[in-house]
Amino acid sequence: MVPVSFHDYFGGCATVAGALIGLLFVAISVSPEKLTGASAHAEQQIRAAAAFSALVSTLVIALVALLPGASLGEAGIIVSAAGLATTVGLCLLLLREHREKIRRTDVSMLVILLVLYGLQLASALQLDGSPRKVSDIGRLGALLIGFFLFGIARSWQLVGARDTSLTSTVSALIHRSASESLHREEGGQAGNAGPAGRDGPH
Repeated sequence: MVPVSFHDYFGGCATVAGALIGLLFVAISVSPEKLTGASAHAEQQIRAAAAFSALVSTLVIALVALLPGASLGEAGIIVSAAGLATTVGLCLLLLREHREKIRRTDVSMLVILLVLYGLQLASALQLDGSPRKVSDIGRLGALLIGFFLFGIARSWQLVGARDTSLTSTVSALIHRSASESLHREEGGQAGNAGPAGRDGPH
């Protein structure tokens, strides 16, 4: 049984999770050809499934926490076990569809989701052993924030928005700087070759 002091938090989580799931469906509807049909992309399908799994997990946990007398520990075990199974299935799908070249971002995405579900399972097991322990309830509830951030990030990636992470930004700056240096060197070499050609014998 979850203490009354947590009800507002889990109520807010349930509201946010429901809204984000709705927005995820909107994001999918923006470019449905990437997820269904002959031109469907496996990467987009995996990202959509990962985001949906993370957000549904938060919604279920939040709703169960609001049920009087419900066992949050048992619900957490079931949800995390289902999430781990789903994520492993997505990993197998990624390996099957992209044996030759797998994007690092897709691998890191699934690893993060596995870690989140692993932490959720560990917290749920502890909570199942001591259902009234406030620290375990708080730990399980805090993990919902991680699932929210994951779902939002994957939804942002799903609609094809530009990756604004620190790693990608630094990589882009390095690539741009190297390209500009190369162009300056080529321009300098062309400038030096021009006068030499004019000073040659007539």
